[in-house]
Amino acid sequence: MRRLNNKNIIIGITGSISAYKAPDIIRRMQEEGADVKVVLTEGGREFITELTLQTISKNQVHSNIWDKEAELSMGHISLAKWADIILIAPASANTISNLADGKANDLLSTIILASQAHKYIAPSMNVKMFESSQVQRNLLKLESLGFHLISPDNGSQACGDVGAGRLAETSEIIDQISNTTIKSKFNDRNVLVTLGSTREYIDPVRYLSNRSSGKMGGAIVDELLLLGANVTVVAGHKDIDINSKAIEIKTNTADEMYEEVIKNIKGKDIFISTAAVVDFKVREFSQEKIKKKSNSMTIEFIKNTDILNEVSTQYKDILSIGFAAETNEHEKHALEKLENKGCDAIILNDVSDSEIGFESDENAVTIYGKKFKEKIEKNSKKIVGREILKIIEKNLL
Repeated sequence: MRRLNNKNIIIGITGSISAYKAPDIIRRMQEEGADVKVVLTEGGREFITELTLQTISKNQVHSNIWDKEAELSMGHISLAKWADIILIAPASANTISNLADGKANDLLSTIILASQAHKYIAPSMNVKMFESSQVQRNLLKLESLGFHLISPDNGSQACGDVGAGRLAETSEIIDQISNTTIKSKFNDRNVLVTLGSTREYIDPVRYLSNRSSGKMGGAIVDELLLLGANVTVVAGHKDIDINSKAIEIKTNTADEMYEEVIKNIKGKDIFISTAAVVDFKVREFSQEKIKKKSNSMTIEFIKNTDILNEVSTQYKDILSIGFAAETNEHEKHALEKLENKGCDAIILNDVSDSEIGFESDENAVTIYGKKFKEKIEKNSKKIVGREILKIIEKNLL
């Protein structure tokens, strides 16, 4: 098994003699299945050439924040969104200081500030510099901000000193990064996710739907893939593109979504229902556009099949998790759904709050299980998705 299969990784190379090891790190990441792009700082260019890195990575090397062609598509933002993992190796004392202070004075630091990828930092410098109180303080701060520290090795250094400061061996770097995936209980699990909204047509031009954008479901899909899961997405209408590493099945109505879920649920380990499925459909669809003939009109609706309930009750060996989009009496309604739908957990989403509801890029949720309740405070949907999976892993896998 290739441990970094389908991972998008940015390696940031800064001003250290250890930059000569970067081609080996890139090559090993590629062998483990990753797609690697390089961001080279001004200091890094003093130790290794762009041509070498481009030849090894088989991708354009990025180094200039003022690159006019890249900025036509907001280069630092597109790179930040592309990355699943960012590794800074070697990380110089100067880069570590800038990142700890939240500076955005070069392409690498702007990408890091804009990205919600998993971030790893592998220091390389003289032993006295590494052991200095300033560097140690900065490393502690970066760890508190969510960076993973890959500690340097002890040994002889280019300057002749002996001690901690040598860039960690390539195998150690790869092991620490891949362990983020390998240790996850989602690794190699088969997961089916529904997302987006369904539409129930009244006539050829009118339909009943809701405001679900699919963003929360998309964030969960991205994180599942990063953790090594095999993901199938049954999607309704949405405002996002689905990660190309997932299998996407497009649907329109609730009936279509139900049919595709049942068709694809066999062999799955986990079902996560984030889709906002319309509860009702018209009893009789009008083949022609309904004309306005009076000041009022009556349309009869009938219930759609409850997809989450069907999966939860008919496929009891599959872990099933649903979402509850509520506007009032939030906990009461969430607990009722947990009981009535027969699922293993319900994730409550307060859609009455415009800052975290439908179409927003941020969210705050509470997860209810039969024996646990955990709250995730307001954050980007990517981070909320990551935290949801951590809670599921801890309590249900």
